[in-house]
Amino acid sequence: MPKKRLSKSSLLWFIRSRSYVSIPDIRRRFNLTAGDDVTVMVVPDGRVYVGLPSEAARVLADLVREGRVGLELAPGILAKAVTGAYIIPGRHERAVPSSNAPAAEDEHEQAPPDESAAAS
Repeated sequence: MPKKRLSKSSLLWFIRSRSYVSIPDIRRRFNLTAGDDVTVMVVPDGRVYVGLPSEAARVLADLVREGRVGLELAPGILAKAVTGAYIIPGRHERAVPSSNAPAAEDEHEQAPPDESAAAS
């Protein structure tokens, strides 16, 4: 089976394509099945442990620090063990306005025409 290239954009696309992605799903998708890797990730909530090789864990940690994905932690374990990831909707989405369209800030600054003034 050919290996899917693991990059920040490919991992984000994979997580975004589902409502929840387990760590075993990430391992299968990117053919990370060799070994029982566990990597420590430093995220805003502290240190967490994830069953991924260090490069894959680094990419996932980058997405978490950017606020683009969240992590589900295993309940009942004193260590923070990651069991899966999910998309955080609406965070850091960038809409690129076309060159002809006014900037979003300009649209909100202009008040809509007063209909009562136009009727008189």
